[in-house]
Amino acid sequence: MSKNKIKNLFLIFLIIFVIILLFAFVDFLFHSLSEEYAVPPRYFPNKILYGTIYGFIIFLLVRKQSPFTKSLLFSLIVDISLQTRYFLEGYPLDFVFLFLILHFLILFPISWVFFKLIKDKNLNSI
Repeated sequence: MSKNKIKNLFLIFLIIFVIILLFAFVDFLFHSLSEEYAVPPRYFPNKILYGTIYGFIIFLLVRKQSPFTKSLLFSLIVDISLQTRYFLEGYPLDFVFLFLILHFLILFPISWVFFKLIKDKNLNSI
């Protein structure tokens, strides 16, 4: 693997990390709106860790798609993966479904902007 490809992979990983950080921050704001939406302290570090890992793998699988399609698939799969995990951890079903929708609405536009940037900077050549 060439140095350029390794550099691009690293940059894409960092971009995915930034996407997930922004997503977690906006999600934190939503969870702060009400005691009913409160989550334990481990929720956000787990979201950042697993969201970044899931997101990077998903990006690699869909990297040849358009930024819109890539963002749609990325957001859906990361969102469903995280929400499935929260459901299995015992969060109430109405909470899981509410945040399934909210998480997608947060993650999709953030990822779309960054995936357009990746395309414009031609980092997809990995």
